[in-house]
Amino acid sequence: MPDWLSIPRLVNIILLGMAIEAFWLLWRHRRAGASGAPPILLHLMSGALLLLAMKLALTGAPPMMVAATLGTAGLAHAADLRSFLRGS
Repeated sequence: MPDWLSIPRLVNIILLGMAIEAFWLLWRHRRAGASGAPPILLHLMSGALLLLAMKLALTGAPPMMVAATLGTAGLAHAADLRSFLRGS
């Protein structure tokens, strides 16, 4: 792998792409006249938090930070699951 490319940098690129996707989805949702946030944002949030936890672990962040990020990802996933089950 080239020196300028590392796993944490790849995670940053993926997170940037996810942020762009989230803003685009929000813009499209608002343009359609819908209120609130699109339900897919919870999917993106839980995935982004998992990637952030991976990046923190790879860069040697304190274990408590990694655990807190993973816990927040779990909460986002639980909210997503609850939203899905209510809609079904």
